[in-house]
Amino acid sequence: MIDAMLARGATGIRCKAPKKPVRCMRRIPHFLNSAFLPLMLSALVVPFALNVEAQQDVRFGVLRLFHPTKLELEQGSGEVISVAETEAASASVFTVNGEPGHRQLVFRVEGNRVVVGAKSSPSWTASARGGGSVALRLIVPGRFQRVFRASLTIEARNGELFAIASMDRETAVASIVASEMDENAPIEALKAQAVATRSFLGGGARHRDFDFCDTTHCQFLKSPPSRMSRVFLAVEATRGQVMEYDGKPLAAMYSSRCGGHTRSLRDAGMDPGERYPYFAVPCTWCRQHPLTWQSRIGNTGKAPKPGDESQRIAKARQWGWSTIPGSDFTATSDHSSWRLEGHSVGHGVGLCQFGAVGMASSGSGFREILSHYYPNTILISQQ
Repeated sequence: MIDAMLARGATGIRCKAPKKPVRCMRRIPHFLNSAFLPLMLSALVVPFALNVEAQQDVRFGVLRLFHPTKLELEQGSGEVISVAETEAASASVFTVNGEPGHRQLVFRVEGNRVVVGAKSSPSWTASARGGGSVALRLIVPGRFQRVFRASLTIEARNGELFAIASMDRETAVASIVASEMDENAPIEALKAQAVATRSFLGGGARHRDFDFCDTTHCQFLKSPPSRMSRVFLAVEATRGQVMEYDGKPLAAMYSSRCGGHTRSLRDAGMDPGERYPYFAVPCTWCRQHPLTWQSRIGNTGKAPKPGDESQRIAKARQWGWSTIPGSDFTATSDHSSWRLEGHSVGHGVGLCQFGAVGMASSGSGFREILSHYYPNTILISQQ
């Protein structure tokens, strides 16, 4: 996302980028609070050795950023959607099948209940006929819409609609990889991102009522790619493979561009404790294809400190995410403002997505890419 903003010349930033920037995302906000750090990721070139029982369904709290009081549900493809009260999900009440009068359902919040048509319930479930995932389109009217392949629960909380999409883990991986890396990236880079993503999901839930949210706190999602897409092929080629450190799944960290050298957790101002420390490694591709961004923020005291991720996030929340997209920068005062110039995008810990593209372009396989950015880890199978 930040890479996309940089490539488009987001307000307040002037940048010089390679001709083919990779649209990647940064994982930021709450990775920086040690209580939320999902720490762990890496990979060695050990093909898949162990078979570990893994949770196959992942629950995402979706579209919460919009605080919706009204949601619309439509078919995501030609599949029929059955909608019923959650406590009586076996008895379908409504059907969305594309026929006249059955093309859309509208959910509205009224107090602590969700209203659909003339019926009211604390919670509704949308799924395929007979249960399970189905392609569905969820719409925040006039603002946003997204297709999910999932079963969906909608309930009322604090005067808002609260939607949870439960989907197969591999579907979640494909939806995330599609949001993290351009489909035209080399297939080995897409595979590396798929393994890192699956590892992140395997690191454990980060919320109480669901596993992950679809914001920068956890992980953005896109609509699931088609079965013919390169992203889908990369996910299928690495199905079930995750990284492990010290006998535990690694909740992988990754960012868009490291600027020439990744950082350890201590470099980023975080204490790894007994967790994976993330080793600082050189990134040849970033060095050979440097990026420069520039911006200005108000001079309200001390200059932002390069490398201090928590401070960068605090300043970015104050002045906008595009003002300090990366941790590698210099700050110069002109009395009225701070002039910032940087060369990285994101926190720079773990996989450098731009560097992964470079390594793959030079002939490296995904195992080699993961081994480089996550030393002292192993690759296992969680089929």
